[in-house]
Amino acid sequence: MLTSMDKVSLYIKENWQKTFHPASELAGDVKVDHPYVSPCAVDVYTEMFYWDTYFINLGLMLDGYSDQAKNNIDNISKFINELGFMPNANYITDRSQPPFFTRMVYDFYKKSGNRSIIDDYIGTILKEYEFWQTQRKNEIGLNSYRHNDNETDIIRNYEWHHGRVCENGETREEKLVIGGDIMAIAESGLDFNMRFKTPESRIAAHEFSHLDLDCILYDMEIKTAEMLRVIGHENEAETFEENAATRKELMNKYYLTKDGIYLDYNMKTGGHSEILSAASLYPYTFGVSYDKAGALKVLKRLELEYGLSACEKRGDDLFYQWDYPCMWPAATCLAYMGLKNIGLDGDATRIAEKYVSVARKIFDETGRLWEKYDALTGKIAETSEYETMPMMGWTAAVYRYFVENEKI
Repeated sequence: MLTSMDKVSLYIKENWQKTFHPASELAGDVKVDHPYVSPCAVDVYTEMFYWDTYFINLGLMLDGYSDQAKNNIDNISKFINELGFMPNANYITDRSQPPFFTRMVYDFYKKSGNRSIIDDYIGTILKEYEFWQTQRKNEIGLNSYRHNDNETDIIRNYEWHHGRVCENGETREEKLVIGGDIMAIAESGLDFNMRFKTPESRIAAHEFSHLDLDCILYDMEIKTAEMLRVIGHENEAETFEENAATRKELMNKYYLTKDGIYLDYNMKTGGHSEILSAASLYPYTFGVSYDKAGALKVLKRLELEYGLSACEKRGDDLFYQWDYPCMWPAATCLAYMGLKNIGLDGDATRIAEKYVSVARKIFDETGRLWEKYDALTGKIAETSEYETMPMMGWTAAVYRYFVENEKI
């Protein structure tokens, strides 16, 4: 009789190909040349999403689908080369998502050991970096998520989504601000949570410099420098290392609090976000900090009985889907990587085991994997935004990543 572990892994391996789609099925103006992978096999989310694909590739490479992982990299490369950035999804081109392309290429290069991978994609890496450095810089020299919409589209997005985030504007100007904040948070991939809550708004993203984005860009700079050096571009590598050093100095100036943890910085007030989220573990994932004490402070506030919550509890605040007590595979995976990166192996193993345990339990009950789980109850997560759906994608990938790395 198969154990839960065998049943879930077997299910994933048997269902990966159901999420593969011919290039001809991908909607939008950019026509890709290779099959793509969607988060879900049928019904919803059968398009290609940017940062989902990073995690999906982790699973594909573990399960013998490196060729499809390479297809995913090629497809994203085409979007970047044609648009200057990778959009949120093939059909959502008014914003990007967390820029994981460089890390995807780096992981594939490390797995293959073939330097031609760097030669093939370094131009695309530099092009995407230029987008984030020129289109998403903020007033303190760091970066913030934004969008590419004109005013008409911002108002349209406001009308579509303001009810979802429970924010209402009376005037056109107020609607433009709220609509812009909605799109900025959507670009972060963490849509929605209340990291950017102020007395005036639950989602004042425009006031903040965004910790998670700068962590990812720091990692982009470090890995780009390493890859440039491999192919003999020493001067360019030094420039990227200098950029990373500058970014790290600014991050420690603005994001690091007196309590020794990192939080989003409010450029308007000069203070920090009052909402602790899993983004506060990103500095340890992406090499900005190796301070175990700071990481443990964050972990203590986010870890619940059944796993890692996307945000800490705040009384009776309205919660969104990237909020307490939702446990997301992406946030859990990045937290795991960060804890391992700074030598907190036991803590990393524990949150991986919790995630795997919940996924197995729910699989035994439903026969499926799900988009997100509840870290407080160990059940399928319920939020006010939309009903949690069955999903392969990053849920399957992170499950396989934990099982293979921890031998759970």
